[in-house]
Amino acid sequence: MKERSHTLAFCAVLSALGAALMLGGGLIPVATYAAPLLASLLLIPAVSECGAGWGWRVWAVTALLTLLLDADREAAFFYLFLGYYPLLRREIEGRTPRPLRWAVKLGWAALSVGVMYALLCFAFGLGELLEEEQWVNAAFFLLLCAVMLLFDRCLTPMTILYEKKLRPRLGRR
Repeated sequence: MKERSHTLAFCAVLSALGAALMLGGGLIPVATYAAPLLASLLLIPAVSECGAGWGWRVWAVTALLTLLLDADREAAFFYLFLGYYPLLRREIEGRTPRPLRWAVKLGWAALSVGVMYALLCFAFGLGELLEEEQWVNAAFFLLLCAVMLLFDRCLTPMTILYEKKLRPRLGRR
């Protein structure tokens, strides 16, 4: 019972920290895209310490808190649609043959970004996102996909950093 309560408390703290990062991200305009990626890095310790099931719970609670509390809807949806990538990446790496991994990751990023902005524009009336020239929208879409691929490249060193440097300092009880 003590182990389960430790796991629950640890994941609750990670969820609260992720929501705080997301809420703080609304203070700086460029953080609309940086805060969700930083908040999703908190899934690394959740999975490492508690398992993938608890990682999905941390993502869901953080996404729900962000959707309810964050004034920046674009950042909240960015986390909702793309914030679970560290969890998904483990599945892609484990199940997809090496030559197809980048295509699957790029396809997932493109589909997620496309669905996210379609939902924001049409269902939530944020049509001003589409008022730019079409080439600007296309360039922005491609840049977001490129950012997700760069984020993928950063996840391995961040996981190693957590495992080798930060995890020993946590001191498992």
